Amino acid sequence: MRTLIFILIFIYSTLLNATDIRLDMGAGLFYTGAHGKIEYVEETFQGSYANTEIPANGQFYVWGDITTNNPWIPTVRLEYLKISAEGDSTAHIASAIPELQALIDEYLNNSKFPLNDKAWNSLLQHNVYDINLYYEFFQDSGWPSLGVGLGYKYFDYIYIMDIAIDGIDLSGVQFGDRDSSGAPMLFLKSRYDATSLQLGFEGNAKVYLFGDSQMYDWKVKVDWLFDLSESTEGGFEFGYRDQYYKLQGGDVERVKGDMHYQGVFFGGVLHFN
Repeated sequence: MRTLIFILIFIYSTLLNATDIRLDMGAGLFYTGAHGKIEYVEETFQGSYANTEIPANGQFYVWGDITTNNPWIPTVRLEYLKISAEGDSTAHIASAIPELQALIDEYLNNSKFPLNDKAWNSLLQHNVYDINLYYEFFQDSGWPSLGVGLGYKYFDYIYIMDIAIDGIDLSGVQFGDRDSSGAPMLFLKSRYDATSLQLGFEGNAKVYLFGDSQMYDWKVKVDWLFDLSESTEGGFEFGYRDQYYKLQGGDVERVKGDMHYQGVFFGGVLHFN
C-alpha cells in the first residue's frame, strides 16, 4: 500500500509538471481507545469472540492533499493512521481445533482456573491507509465549499490475546488473528475559511455503501494558519474523529469485527502554494 501511494504521487507530479500544484499536509496525534467485539468463525477458536476495551492513548496520523489549478483533475487526499494499543479483553471460547479442545474441556468450566469470560492482556495494532480522489466546488464563493469523490480504505491488523494461568504451561496459547482488508468508500468534504480570523473550519466523512459491512470514518476540525513565507503557511489543527468498522457477511471470511475508535486529535499543518 505504501508503494501504491508513492506511485500515485509520482504519476501526479510527472503528468502535472507544467501545472501549478498546491500541497496541504498535516500530522499529529489521535487520542482514541479501542472498544468493541471481534468474533472468530473459522479460526483456532471457532465460533468464539473477544470483547475488547482498551484505554485511549495517542495514535500517530498524517494526511496530505495534492491540488492543481486544472479544474478537470481531482484533488488527491492521502491519509495514514497507526493504531497501537494494549489492554484487557474478555474472551469467550465456544469450541476449538482438536489440538486445543482437551485443554479447554479441562479448564473451561473449572472454578479454580476459568478460561471463559476472564480478562486477558491483549495487543491491537492497525495500519490504516486512505486514498481519495475528489472534486471541490464553491471554494471562492464566500460559502462553505463542497467536496465529493470516491476513495479506497485499506487496513491491516494484528490482534493477540495472551492466555496465561499461573502454574499451568499453556505453551504460548494465543487467541487472535493477523489479516488485512480493504473497501471502496464514498468521500465527502466541506470547508469554510474565515480569512480575517486566519481560521479554517472543515469536516469530512468516508462511508462504505457497497457491501454487507458497515464502515464510516468522519472528523471535524478547526485550524489556525499564519504566513511563514510568501508561498507557505503553517499552523495547528484540533478536532474530533470517529471511526466505526462492522465487518460481516460476504465481506469477510474468517473474522468478524465490530470495533469503534473515537476521540480528539491535534497536530501541525503546512500549506505550500
